[in-house]
Amino acid sequence: MSGKGRWIEHEYFRTYRIATRVEDICLDPLSYLRELEALFLEDGILAFASSWQKDTALHRIIRYVADDFFAGDTSGPVRVPWGSDHVHPRWILPVDLALHLYGLAEEPEFFVPEEHEIVRGEDGILRQHTPVWVKDACYEHYQDVMLTQAYEDLLMRIAEEVFFVMFLNRRALEGLNSHLAGRLQEIDPACLAEDGEESALLFSGVGELKRVRPPVWAKRAVFYRERGRCASCRTDLSGLVDTFPDANYDHMAPLAKGGLNDLTNLQLLCGRCNLRKSDKSVVSSNRYRRWY
Repeated sequence: MSGKGRWIEHEYFRTYRIATRVEDICLDPLSYLRELEALFLEDGILAFASSWQKDTALHRIIRYVADDFFAGDTSGPVRVPWGSDHVHPRWILPVDLALHLYGLAEEPEFFVPEEHEIVRGEDGILRQHTPVWVKDACYEHYQDVMLTQAYEDLLMRIAEEVFFVMFLNRRALEGLNSHLAGRLQEIDPACLAEDGEESALLFSGVGELKRVRPPVWAKRAVFYRERGRCASCRTDLSGLVDTFPDANYDHMAPLAKGGLNDLTNLQLLCGRCNLRKSDKSVVSSNRYRRWY
C-alpha cells in the first residue's frame, strides 16, 4: 500500500450522526428490519460472504445509512446555504455540499427552489409548507446524482471516515456480525446452487462458511486496535513481555454459527480466553486503554 493510501483526510461530514445510526442498527437490528431489508433481498447476504474483503461488512452498512440520509434530505427538503451572501444565500442539498467538500464536484448545478405554501393546520395555525413539486424536484436531482461515479466515490469516502471512528466499538461490531450470521444461516442451499459454483465454494456446510486464515493486514489492524492485549483479560500478547505470546484471532460471531470471515468479526484473545470461548457467542469486552 502506498503512503498516501495509509492516510485519511477526514472531513467529518456527518461522521458522528451516521455512526450513531449505524451503532443503533448494530446493537438493535430487529428494530431496523424494514430499513435493512433492501440489503438482503434475493440473498443479498451473499455479498458479505467472501472472505476478508477490505470493503468490510461495516463499510457496506455505513454506505447504506449515508445514502439513506441523502435520500431523506429531499423530503423536507433539508437545505444548506451556498455562496458568499450570508444574508440572502442560495440553498443547496447536503449531497451537493458534500460532493464539493470532498473535491468531487465544483459548483452546484441545482438550487433548492425557495417556494412555500401557507397551510392551515388542524390546530388552526397557519404555517409555511414546502410544495410537493419542490420536494419532487429535489428528489429527482438526488436520483440523477446517485447514478454518478462521484456519488459512489463520496459514499466510499464517508464510509472510510465513519469506519475509522467505529472500528474501536467491539460491541457494535459484534452485534452487526451476529445479525449477519443469522442471515447467513437462513440461506436456502438450493439458492446457493442457483447462484453458481463460486458462491457454493465459500461454504463448508449449510449456513457455515469455510475457515480462511486472516491475512496480515487484518491481523495487524486488530492487533493495534487491541494494543497487543487480549480483548477479554488484557494479557499482553505483544511479544515484548513474553517472547512466545499465545495470540489468537477469534471470530466474535463463530463460523459454526454463520459468522463471517470479516475484519469486523475479529478480536484478539489469549489462548486461555480463546479456549474458554470456543465456538460460543460471548459478549465482547467493552474495556479500552485510555489515550493518556
